[in-house]
Amino acid sequence: MNAAPPAAPAWRRALALPEAATAIFGLALAVGVCWPLLGDRPVFLLDWVIGPRPPLPSPAMLGLDGGLTAGVVGDLVVAVLVRVIGDAVSWLALFAVFPIAAVGIGRLAGGSRWSRLGAAALYCINPWVFNRVYAGDIALLLGYALLPFAVSGALKATAPGVGSSSALRRRPVLDQVITPALWWAVLTAFSPHYAWIYGVVLVSLLLVTRRRRWWLAGWLVACAVCFAAMSTYILLPHSVTELRTKVGITSLDLYRTTPDPHLGLLPNVAALYGFWRLAPGPVLPKDVITGWPLLMLALLVVIVSGFWAVLGHRRVVTLNDAASPRGTAAAEAAPPGGVDAPRGPAEPANPDPPAPDGSAERRRLAWLLVVVGAAGFFLALGSQGPTGALFRWAYDNVPFFDVMREPQKFLMLLVLAYAVGLGWGVGRLSRIQVPGRRTAWAAAALGLALPLAYSPTIFDGLAGQLGPSTIPSAYQQANELMGRGAGQVLYLPWHLYEVQPFTQGRVVASIAAGVFQRSVISADNVQVGEVETQSDSPRQAYVTRLLAKGDAIGDFGASVAPLGTEYVVLAKTSNWHAYTWLEHQPDLRSVLDTRSLEVWRNLAYRGPGERLGTTRLVRELSPVAFQVPPGPPGLVEIDAAYQPGWELDGVSGKPSPEGTVEFRVDGAGGMAQFRPWGMVKLGYVISAVVFAAMLSFLIWRKRTHCFLS
Repeated sequence: MNAAPPAAPAWRRALALPEAATAIFGLALAVGVCWPLLGDRPVFLLDWVIGPRPPLPSPAMLGLDGGLTAGVVGDLVVAVLVRVIGDAVSWLALFAVFPIAAVGIGRLAGGSRWSRLGAAALYCINPWVFNRVYAGDIALLLGYALLPFAVSGALKATAPGVGSSSALRRRPVLDQVITPALWWAVLTAFSPHYAWIYGVVLVSLLLVTRRRRWWLAGWLVACAVCFAAMSTYILLPHSVTELRTKVGITSLDLYRTTPDPHLGLLPNVAALYGFWRLAPGPVLPKDVITGWPLLMLALLVVIVSGFWAVLGHRRVVTLNDAASPRGTAAAEAAPPGGVDAPRGPAEPANPDPPAPDGSAERRRLAWLLVVVGAAGFFLALGSQGPTGALFRWAYDNVPFFDVMREPQKFLMLLVLAYAVGLGWGVGRLSRIQVPGRRTAWAAAALGLALPLAYSPTIFDGLAGQLGPSTIPSAYQQANELMGRGAGQVLYLPWHLYEVQPFTQGRVVASIAAGVFQRSVISADNVQVGEVETQSDSPRQAYVTRLLAKGDAIGDFGASVAPLGTEYVVLAKTSNWHAYTWLEHQPDLRSVLDTRSLEVWRNLAYRGPGERLGTTRLVRELSPVAFQVPPGPPGLVEIDAAYQPGWELDGVSGKPSPEGTVEFRVDGAGGMAQFRPWGMVKLGYVISAVVFAAMLSFLIWRKRTHCFLS
């Protein structure tokens, strides 16, 4: 009796898995893009500014940003990781995007290793990703990396046979609902835009399915209900408060998708460009590549070839069919690399069998991607193009659709379709056999070289446009000097975005909130084009009017004391000389002056609030609760930025002239509270309970199924 051959080592079996090659390839891409950023220094991007002390809890977590709690899960995770890992979190999050995206899109494309690698190359390396990296949309990119997994989950949940009586006996309908709903909630936790982006995928599934339409319609409604239950923490706060940002036609015009100066809008979007912010920076791949439209055309030829192989032909034609009637079958059954490719001693006979091009599952995926890609293309045009009127109507009338004020985010759906189509095209080419010659290398050249040649400047930190930063030691000095306390820090210059001396000339958002332990008052004015600000905050408007007076101010400390300002910090950035009048304010005392910043203590600061006309001060219990002392009837002012929802013993707060919260009270004291915080907490509890219950049920079902089978 022959003894069984010894088992291969675990590492070799792991390398034989179909995902191994794409995972390694994704890691290589991550290193190629991020290697200048690696180290223990932070990386600051336009909207990705993580200081060493991100606030925990942040105002958004408490509902103090107008009830906008969509990104609080990511904020919480980042704040915790910074305290555990340190500044490396700022580049590790970006690094993780590439291997996750490569494995996900490879699994979705399926087929041979060449097919998976081709899909991974285009999905990870393209102009859309380039722009999002530069803009610092890291949370959006992490959701983008997970999107292929979410699409696979939706496909499996609605696979042919699901919904039939026999399938229902084997697998309850609840299983089919939970997986897509969980993915929907997870993606939306990364970025609220996925509420619509993944929603397009689910609706498209309904459109491309010819049978069981009523069952799928009910399935989609059930998914939406479960998703809404898990998103209660986002939806519920909006019922009791309001945003402090104007979201209207101005926003839609400001963030509109841009055309190419020579080719126009539609070709630019089809080429995966169109990001709204054209300046300052970055230098785009098409700005340095001569003949880039020809490269895009070559990519499209391979992509169309891949879809044609799936939708147009059920049989793959090879060049040696005439010489060998079994050529097609041999090519389809061949291992990656061709019919004659040698196999290692521990490699399975066919570790990565390609699915037949005309298989029902692949055709269904292909039709889904055709619809999803077309939807992503037209939605990315926003209020422009042939569907512009419909987009504008939805923006004005559909609840929460105004979150898509930057429509180019929808373009990731077209990237998804392109990447899978390219993978299929590469897989088809890799199976073409010339007598006596293997052509897998040609497939590699097309599948890997074309995407890399189309966006080559994404490597080396976007061709040197990104790099790590070192926060000047003066910021740490200022933080230690100010310490902790209820008094807030007014951070100047009064810009949301500015060029810092330590960001290699890049414009980034204000870093103050993540650097100082104290609560920070900083600007939220976008200052893009003709739009100065989109803020509705009366406190922001008050500071803006105050600073506009400049040299005419003689009591700046007293003017900002009602805001709770105990310290004023001026960062010596681009236009800091415009604030030299601060040196002449009698109620400000300079306590730190360095090459990087200057700090003044506000001598007029008394506390986080007071009963006006008395010496009785308000005591801060938490950012959402203040203890008001008894005193004569009159006005009480607390330093919280005004928004609806503040109450003191049943009396609603009003905006003070400084934009803080003001109450008219009798002689009794009491507790001033931000009532929406109760709804925010309730939303967290409901979402967490529903999410945990669904996840636990899904895990239990999978374990039970594995045990029974």
